[in-house]
Amino acid sequence: MPTDNGKEPLIQLSGVEHVYHLPGGKALPVLSDIQFTLQAGELVAILGPSGCGKSTLVRIATGLIRPTRGTVTYRGQPVEEPNPKAAMVFQQFGLFPWLTVAQNIEQALIPRGLEPKLRRQRVAEVIALIGLEGFEEAYPRELSGGMKQRVGIARALAVNPEVLCLDEPFSQVDALTAETLRGEVVNLWRDREKYPESILLVSHDIHEVALVASRILIMSANPGRIKMEISNPLPYPRDSHAPSYQALVDRLHGILTGLYMPEDKVEIQPVPIPAGEVGVRTIAPVPLVEVREVIGLLEIVQNRGGDVEFFQLTAEMGRAFTRVLLAAKAAELLGFLVTPQDHLVLTDLGRQLVALPRKRRRQLFRRQFIQLPLVKRLLDMVERSPEHRLEKEILLEELAIECPLEDPKRLLRILINWGRFADLWVYQPATATLATANGQPSAPAAAAEAPPPALPPSDSGPDV
Repeated sequence: MPTDNGKEPLIQLSGVEHVYHLPGGKALPVLSDIQFTLQAGELVAILGPSGCGKSTLVRIATGLIRPTRGTVTYRGQPVEEPNPKAAMVFQQFGLFPWLTVAQNIEQALIPRGLEPKLRRQRVAEVIALIGLEGFEEAYPRELSGGMKQRVGIARALAVNPEVLCLDEPFSQVDALTAETLRGEVVNLWRDREKYPESILLVSHDIHEVALVASRILIMSANPGRIKMEISNPLPYPRDSHAPSYQALVDRLHGILTGLYMPEDKVEIQPVPIPAGEVGVRTIAPVPLVEVREVIGLLEIVQNRGGDVEFFQLTAEMGRAFTRVLLAAKAAELLGFLVTPQDHLVLTDLGRQLVALPRKRRRQLFRRQFIQLPLVKRLLDMVERSPEHRLEKEILLEELAIECPLEDPKRLLRILINWGRFADLWVYQPATATLATANGQPSAPAAAAEAPPPALPPSDSGPDV
């Protein structure tokens, strides 16, 4: 169906919903009522923190995943299998370690049935285009992260796609390399006579989408929905110091903080699940952020009087929005911080934590940490196991069931680190097991409910 401008869209999603099925017959709603159109000549970014369904959406758009409900079309035709006119660049490089750069790129062309001579010719073209000359015979282990991602982009371009999809492609490279690759992607898109007509970018980086996208879709989570669409008319190449650019970044910050740090807690309504399916029961995960980042944020807020505007703080810190957001959500989850009207405000408990010396910080952190439902669940499993220790694989399986939208390995690593800081448990790499501290049961629940420690004398400074 043509859109308002009379043109037929490249990709159109109508009423798309998606449900993941977990072990035991449970169903997890991931996307709800997605209405999305990608026109020829657009560079569209999908923006939102981890877990909001961005990657699932783009995989559905390219035919890699079939949605539970709704329709997906490409140039008006139903998409029921991987779309040969679309190519994907993933966050993880996905290179075959036993193949050279040229051979890795050639793998994308073999299913197309091209003769070897034509394949080699096309590989040489994209190698020159992406700046990989001289690395044709190199193996992935010999390449930097930026060079590996260039190989991934070259492999996607080798098939002459009409739509190039990028799933957080720069998150695994350093900031300078990411900046260079963003510029090259924009240049590819602007030269549409030779290269992809449209690009669909998945990102969690506000500055990234402000720099490259012609249109920005902002997603909320649980389940994923497109909450807002913003046009980005800034001319290319974009100046990150221009007032118009800063105004756009400010606006995006305001929208995201309103979505993910609301003043009033909004009850999320589940997506209706078909008759006969069992709804999933999940436990809220902990944010994927280190303890030092949480305490560092609390100290910064304390140094600014205990109450600071979120966006102003992120600008002053020069940190990515999502990293500060994760630290803030972790501090809020633990009761050290509240977030009224886009502000970060220390609670009395947060002020106590910042003022305590190292050992007593651990005690207070433990008292809050042990009350989290996910921690209670894992601790109960460890304490019920022989010798109060549990194998890593069992823990990963439990996390995959309870927190299906999270990477269980990353989540377990964060939980281990938080628990170490709290002197709650230890991880033993030699046996790949998690054990309670000293191999003994943890303190009873009543101990976790004891009054918080008193503030130390005023001359006791922070010690982390």
